[in-house]
Amino acid sequence: MDSGVLKSEFLKDPVISTLSALAKERDIPLYLVGGTLRDLFLGLHRRDYDFALSRAASSFIQDIEKALEIRFFQVGKEETDTVTFRVIRKDMSIDLTYLQGNSIEEDLERRDFTVNALAYSMVEERLCGVEGALEDLHEKLIRAVSNDSINRDPLRMLRAVRYACTLEGFAIDPALFKEMALKKDLIQAVPGERTKSELDQILLSRRPEVGMRLLSESGLLLSLIPELKRLETVGQNEHHHLNAFLHTLLTIEKIPWAARWIAGKGRDISLSPEDRLALYYGALFHDLGKQDTYSKDEKGRVHFYHHESHSSGWALGRMDHLRFSNLLKSRVLRLIETHMRILNLSKDTKEAALKRLVHQVGEETPLLVHLTLADKEASRGILSLQNDDVVESHCFRILELFVEKEILHPPPLITGHDVMALGYPPGPRVGRILSYIRNRQVEGEIKTREEALRVLKEEFA
Repeated sequence: MDSGVLKSEFLKDPVISTLSALAKERDIPLYLVGGTLRDLFLGLHRRDYDFALSRAASSFIQDIEKALEIRFFQVGKEETDTVTFRVIRKDMSIDLTYLQGNSIEEDLERRDFTVNALAYSMVEERLCGVEGALEDLHEKLIRAVSNDSINRDPLRMLRAVRYACTLEGFAIDPALFKEMALKKDLIQAVPGERTKSELDQILLSRRPEVGMRLLSESGLLLSLIPELKRLETVGQNEHHHLNAFLHTLLTIEKIPWAARWIAGKGRDISLSPEDRLALYYGALFHDLGKQDTYSKDEKGRVHFYHHESHSSGWALGRMDHLRFSNLLKSRVLRLIETHMRILNLSKDTKEAALKRLVHQVGEETPLLVHLTLADKEASRGILSLQNDDVVESHCFRILELFVEKEILHPPPLITGHDVMALGYPPGPRVGRILSYIRNRQVEGEIKTREEALRVLKEEFA
C-alpha cells in the first residue's frame, strides 16, 4: 500500500481527514502512527487512532479538541515522559503522544515492534518506518525494533504475547521469544496494574489458550504468578492425568469447549468481558492450594481436602498485587471456593440439593458450570472418566434451575420480626433461622407465608 492509496483511505475517515487538513493549515508536523497504520495495512478498519506530534507544538492539542469537539484526559507521568492525551468514546478512541526524540525517525526507533514502527506525515503525505517494518507486516512477524526494546519496557514481552493472540496469523520472532525467556524476571518490576491490563487482553482475546501456552513456554507465567510454581511438582490422584500445573493450563484451554457443550445443549449463555475475566482468572487460580493440602491415606490414595480455601488465600494475595478491582476479586474467589461443589455431587444427589446449590452460588452459577466442565474435561484420569456422565447431567440440570427466579431469588416469606416475636433477641441466631426457612423454601418444601410461620413455630418456638 503506497502513499497514494493511504491518502485515498484517509479521505474516507472523518477524524483523519479533519486533522490532516488542520495540520496542513497550521503547518504542524502531526503523524498518524503505530497500531492505526498497522491495522490499516492488515485490512482492519477500526476507529482507534494513534497520533504523535512534537512537544514544541503542544498548543495544537487545543486545536484538535476544538476541531473534533472532544476533551482529552491525561494518563502517564510527566517525569517519566510517558504522558498520553486520550479520549474514549463508544464509537472511537484517540491517543496522542509527544515524539520520543527530535524527529519521527528517532521516535520510531524507540517503539516496541517493527509492525508498530510506522508513521504517516499528515502534512508531507509520506510514509516512513523502521527497516523491515513492511516486510514483517507481510510476513506477520512480531519482531523487536532494537536489542534494547525489552530493557526499555519489560511489559513489551506481554504485549508480544497479546499480539500473537489478537492479530490473526501473527507469530513471535524466535529471537525475540528467546530474549523474552532470558529476561522473563524483568516483568516483576512492572507495576501490577500494567501487567494485569495486558493479561486481561490476552484472556479476552479469541485465542487465550495460545497466550497461556506462550506465557508458560517463555517462563513469563511463573514470573507473573509465582504461586503457580508450587504446582509443578504436585502429582495428583486417579481423577487426573497431569500434574497440577499442567492441569491448570489445560483447564483454561478447555473453557471454549465448555461453552460449546453448553450451547449444544440449547443453553447458550452470553458472557460479558467481565464474566470471562472472572472465569479465566478463576480457572488460573483454582488449584493454587493443592500443595498445602496434599495427603495420602492408608491405601496410598492422594487427596486434597479443602484445597479450595487455601487456593482462595493464595489467589487473594496475587490479585491484590495485580490491583484487581474489589468486584472482580470477589467473583474470582467465589468461583474458587465453589469449584468442587458440582464435581463432588454423586449420581444419587437429590433435586433439593441442586436447588440449594443454585441458590447459594447465585448469579455466578453459569460461570461455575463453565469452570466445572472445563475442570472435568482437563481431568482425564480413570475416576474422572467414570464420572463424566454424572457431572454433565448435574451441570445441565443446574442450568435449567438457574432460570427459575423462585430458586435464585426467592421472595421472603417471613422476616426477622417474625422470628423475634417468638422471643429471640436480635443477632446471628435470627439470621440462621431465616436461612433455614429460606432453604426449605428453595427446595420447594415451603411455599406460602402460612407454611413458613407454621414451620417456624413448630421447630423454633
